[in-house]
Amino acid sequence: MLKSEIKTGLIIGTLIILAALSRLVDHPMNFTPMTAILLFSTAYITNKWLKLIFPFATILFTDMVLEAVTGYGFHSGSSLVYLGYALIFGIGYLLLQKVNLGRTITAVVLSSTVFYLLTNFAFFYPESVVPNPAIGAYPHNFSGVIASYQAGLPFFRNMLVGDLTFTSIVFGSYYLIRNFGLKTINN
Repeated sequence: MLKSEIKTGLIIGTLIILAALSRLVDHPMNFTPMTAILLFSTAYITNKWLKLIFPFATILFTDMVLEAVTGYGFHSGSSLVYLGYALIFGIGYLLLQKVNLGRTITAVVLSSTVFYLLTNFAFFYPESVVPNPAIGAYPHNFSGVIASYQAGLPFFRNMLVGDLTFTSIVFGSYYLIRNFGLKTINN
C-alpha cells in the first residue's frame, strides 16, 4: 500500500513540476498553468501542508527563474497576483473535495474570473487623471474601473483558455495514468 502511495505522490509531483516548467517556454501572455497547478494540488495532494506549500513553492521557483532569465518574474503587482493565487487555492479547496468534470470546470471558470476581477481592479493601481493602459493607471472612479477591466479582457481570455487547457492536460493525464498507467506500473 505504501509503495502505491509513493508512486501516486511521485506522479502528482511530476505533473505539477512539468506544468510549472511549461511557464519557462515562450507562451501568450497569461496563458499559463498556475490555476491548473493550484486546483490539481487541492484536489489530489492529501497532506494538508504539502497541498499548500508544494504548488506555491513551484510557482515561486518559476517566478525566480523568470526574474533571473527575463527580468519579468516579479513586478509591483506580484503581491496582488499571489493573493489571486491564494483565492484560486481556496476555490479549489472548497470545490474539489470531490473531483468531477462539472466541479472542475466550475472551479476553473470561477478561478479565472476572480483572478481577473482582482488583478484588474483600478483602485489597486496608481491613480491617473486619464486612463493610460500603457502604465495601468486609471482614475479611481467607475469609469476607471471599467477602463481597467476593458484593457484586461485580452488577458482574461488568454487566462481562461490557458486555465482550461492546462487543467484538462494535468487532470486528464492524472486520470489516464491512475486508471490505465498505474495498473501497468504496479504489475
